Amino acid sequence: MLSLLEKRRYRAVWSDPARKLRTLESFAETEADGGHDLEVAARRVQDGDLREHLLRHARDERRHADMFLEAAERHRQRTGLGARGADEADRAYDLSRGRKDEVDAHGFFKAGLIDELGEVSYIAMVHVAEQKAAKIFALHRSLVDDDPELAAAFDQILKDEKYHCAYTEKFLDKWRGVGREKEVNAGLKSARSSRFIGAWRRLGLRSGSRFSQFMLFVMYWTVLLPFGALARLGKPKPAVRELSQSNARERLSSQY
Repeated sequence: MLSLLEKRRYRAVWSDPARKLRTLESFAETEADGGHDLEVAARRVQDGDLREHLLRHARDERRHADMFLEAAERHRQRTGLGARGADEADRAYDLSRGRKDEVDAHGFFKAGLIDELGEVSYIAMVHVAEQKAAKIFALHRSLVDDDPELAAAFDQILKDEKYHCAYTEKFLDKWRGVGREKEVNAGLKSARSSRFIGAWRRLGLRSGSRFSQFMLFVMYWTVLLPFGALARLGKPKPAVRELSQSNARERLSSQY
């Protein structure tokens, strides 16, 4: 059900010229941020093979950013639309949840994060992020058949995403094989929970959208309201002790 709702939402994005432009620019920003972080990570790792994969991955992200910027420029020339403003409220694909001082457009990537997490957890996070990106890009690709150049760009990007998922999985399997399975599993669990929590944070931050309003409406009627009713039914009524008239007069007079 959720993928159908996402597809409906994304279809509306690509059918609106202004939102299409903002989406392309947001994709470009996301990919550029990812490329920068991967370059930082490549300088930190000790494994030469992993370093080469990270550098190749970074080049891919930079190239993807250029492809989206080129698509945005073509669209701008066809429509006469201006560039996205710095204070633009409708961020079509900003995974930073409005927290650019903490994270970049990838959602949890930031320069130097590998120093904090270590190689295993960092690569686990990259793996989860790339799986998510591949899923989202595939959804978008299915909606842009009317733009052959953009469709071709998505096709190339999806090929690169397969490689990104494959090499990160290879290293996770390698670490499992040398007794670091707990580290790998913990890293994957942390990355996936970060995605889940981030999705709900985004839902709250973007509660003005119709999709978010719908989800909050569903949560209220299926979760909050029933539990609230049950809580009220199960709450014991306070005991009320009746006072006789004489006792009442005595209580009042005893206060003075």
